Amino acid sequence: MGEAFLHDWRTAGLIKPSVLKPLIATIEQTRIIKTMGQLSINDKNSLAIVIQTIFGQHIGQVSRTEL
Repeated sequence: MGEAFLHDWRTAGLIKPSVLKPLIATIEQTRIIKTMGQLSINDKNSLAIVIQTIFGQHIGQVSRTEL
């Protein structure tokens, strides 16, 4: 349910092809060691669709100004 392949995984700083999976969790800011990269606009839109599928509501697409 709601998985999406990251097309621009290298640009995002990932070392292998990756998939967005529907898992929502809260992590304390102090536990984040580093930022690996940033999702492309297309992959952010894929993530928005996955989240929309999980919560069953329209959340729109990411625009370039939201980067």
